[in-house]
Amino acid sequence: MRWDNLFSDFEAQLAAAGQLELEAQVADLARAEAAGIGLAERLRGHGAAPLALLLAGGVRFRGRLAHVASTWLALDSGPYSVLVPHLGIVTIEGLGRAAVAEGSAVRRALSLGSGLRAIARDRSPVACFVDAGASEPLTVAGTLDTVGADYVEIAAPRAHDGGAARGLRVVPFARLIAVRSGG
Repeated sequence: MRWDNLFSDFEAQLAAAGQLELEAQVADLARAEAAGIGLAERLRGHGAAPLALLLAGGVRFRGRLAHVASTWLALDSGPYSVLVPHLGIVTIEGLGRAAVAEGSAVRRALSLGSGLRAIARDRSPVACFVDAGASEPLTVAGTLDTVGADYVEIAAPRAHDGGAARGLRVVPFARLIAVRSGG
């Protein structure tokens, strides 16, 4: 009888050790899977709940995701639409844990320039929030005039006098925090 108790205790210890080993392996697999998930996949999996974005320079927007590309997102924020390069995001509040991969190669290939060109085609007034290296971002108002490979030209608002474009500002993509349009 004493041997039976000893073997039962030994079997229980082995079972517990096996369970701990299994739990450790599952945790390792979960960490490895999470390491392969990018921000765009998390954003795509989010759904329709509102998000609060804190961007570089303290710029804040709250709204619902309208589009997610590999390097930028579009947010419906009340009367405004906001295009935000992922590099300008400091924190996101309200983001769910689900992740969804983009199945369309065309959508995966949409660059920041693609999103900016769509805004430029509309010729709608925008406010561009630019990282100027100061504590607060520079806000440049106007219309997106030209979108290059790694820069955008913003034409200042002016009366249409038929003359040459005045007040053009060129902003490298790397300094662009957000582009707000509409409203």
